Amino acid sequence: MAGKEISNLYCRSWRIGGLRIYAASSDKGAFRVCLSLRDEGDPCDFFRTRVPSAHLEENRAKNRPLISAVEAALRNRPVSPSVPMDVHATPFQWKVWKAVAGIPFGVTKTYAEVAAMAGKAGGARAVGQAMGRNPLPLIFP
Repeated sequence: MAGKEISNLYCRSWRIGGLRIYAASSDKGAFRVCLSLRDEGDPCDFFRTRVPSAHLEENRAKNRPLISAVEAALRNRPVSPSVPMDVHATPFQWKVWKAVAGIPFGVTKTYAEVAAMAGKAGGARAVGQAMGRNPLPLIFP
């Protein structure tokens, strides 16, 4: 996120079972999803510490595509590849996230296997770093 300016961020939170989901979208699309086992308060307050320069507003309508994608993922259904996104990443991070998103439900791959899928054999550690920076963990599991 370094160097990235977000002017408006639309926030939403909801609970599914024991999981609290915090979602944020910008005017361009899905920005971030965070998961918590505890209620961490108002979604705008939750994102205020993470994106202090943004104007924050609670808004379900602006998050509708992201909410649909998150709920599909949590129900083991395919996530639409047409969800608009506002995520900045290196070309390698995109390759990793797209490779991971293409792994069928119930199938597991090692970071070494994902690295090979992303065109960087021997790059397991780099895959781990890319996944650690993943802002949309349910879209790019």
